[in-house]
Amino acid sequence: MSFDQMMIHFASPTVCGIKPANLFSVKEEQFSWLDFAKWRSEFAKHGIIARTVKSSGGVNLVLVYNVCWQRKILADDFVCDYLKSKGYCECSDVSKTISRLICRIKNENGFPHEIGIVLGYPVLDVAAFEKHEGQNCKYCGSWESYTDVEHARKCTCRYKNCSHVCKKWFDEGYSLSQIVEKYKNTVEAA
Repeated sequence: MSFDQMMIHFASPTVCGIKPANLFSVKEEQFSWLDFAKWRSEFAKHGIIARTVKSSGGVNLVLVYNVCWQRKILADDFVCDYLKSKGYCECSDVSKTISRLICRIKNENGFPHEIGIVLGYPVLDVAAFEKHEGQNCKYCGSWESYTDVEHARKCTCRYKNCSHVCKKWFDEGYSLSQIVEKYKNTVEAA
């Protein structure tokens, strides 16, 4: 896949409004800072922020997130309490929370468990993943589910379908804005 194809494929669930964030890796030799700047500008038109998170081992991590959706997630008292237990001070500030998360990703081996909150996974599953050290989940799809398996299955299916369809449309020549509109119309018609 080209850099552009990767961006549309992996970011489409967030840009199309069915997932609050996506995190994906791009090999250093495939990553283009010039193209990334172009995508950031396009995403911003849809309320999406794109940031590089970590560059090591020949891989750049890209985080794309919907600011409004993150604000809603962080407004949940249970989520905020969980994040405060991880050293986050201001849950109401999306920018500060994401910056703190990125700092933790850069400075820790592995990923801090709270990345799941930003990615839209249920806080109970995030906490259970941490408690069980990633073992004994009931379902493994987009995330390891310990609670509502049916919800996890449906979400995984929607995310995969969205990525597949949006990449197909991109390859057919549709712009990002056209893809978002086309996806919205397709979902509403279903």
